Amino acid sequence: MAAVQELGAMIERFETDNRRRRRISMVAVPLGAVAACLGVLMLLALDESASGGTRIFPSLVCGLGLGAFGVGCWQGWLSFTRPDEVFTLYEGGLVHSYAEKSWAIGWHEITKVTDNGRDNALHRALGGDISYYIKFRAPVGGRRGMSITSLTRDADWLGETVRQAAEHGNNPRPDAP
Repeated sequence: MAAVQELGAMIERFETDNRRRRRISMVAVPLGAVAACLGVLMLLALDESASGGTRIFPSLVCGLGLGAFGVGCWQGWLSFTRPDEVFTLYEGGLVHSYAEKSWAIGWHEITKVTDNGRDNALHRALGGDISYYIKFRAPVGGRRGMSITSLTRDADWLGETVRQAAEHGNNPRPDAP
């Protein structure tokens, strides 16, 4: 793990919107629970002779409900375990901070940057339309990677900048005065 002093000049700080995480959690958990229960009730209401085609809609409702419930629980967990989450971009790497802890990662410590985001209405609502996963060569602070999602300000620009620096050696530079 690199030291912050070794990373050079600071370029910019990118805060993560924890309020939005909590809002997603407060909406997705109850709606997901209700939808999952409705799906299960619809499945139970079908008689044993029902064809596979009639089970598709109740199964879909149940699956979407469970998915929304899971995402809501995860975002709620993150909102409490990662207060004040910030990514700070430097010439020589990235610092990820939350809960009064920081991890400095040099560009040479990053193996791969993958864009897992899907730009559709559901992913935008749940904060997953932009989702970069940054994989480390060796564990840093016990972690093998980290994620930058659309809940972080300018996440798309930050993710692409990290990718360019780590994979192609195009290190970001501070603006000249």
